[in-house]
Amino acid sequence: MTGPEHYREAERLTRQAEVVDPEGALVMAQLATAHATLALLAAQTAPAAPPLETEPTVAYVYRASWGMTPLGTYTNQTAARTHCMADATNNAENPEGLTFDWLGDESEPDDPYELLVTIDGDEQPTDYTVTRIEVAAEYDPEADA
Repeated sequence: MTGPEHYREAERLTRQAEVVDPEGALVMAQLATAHATLALLAAQTAPAAPPLETEPTVAYVYRASWGMTPLGTYTNQTAARTHCMADATNNAENPEGLTFDWLGDESEPDDPYELLVTIDGDEQPTDYTVTRIEVAAEYDPEADA
């Protein structure tokens, strides 16, 4: 019998032990235990499946900056943008009526997105940026070549 077959037999005997007399139930429970043990042994001694050939998972973080000054690094773009807008608002001479917009190229996600502010109908750059950064899972010596 294979491991899965032993397991199914242990389940069957356990169910059957519940409906027979006490003496028969004890025998069936002992048989079920033996089959469960054999199923466990088969699972532990089975050869391991070969590892799947997969590409490493790519992770990104988003760095919020004001000029050359980093403000923070986040796991999502929304948090990085929120930090930039909050900092711009806190440092504005008159924070009332500020409108923000982001300028960036969706087809170039690794290029920085720049925060623009509109004050009294005049749109201007702020020097705040959010940049997507790829985080390596392991060192790639070929990348240095």
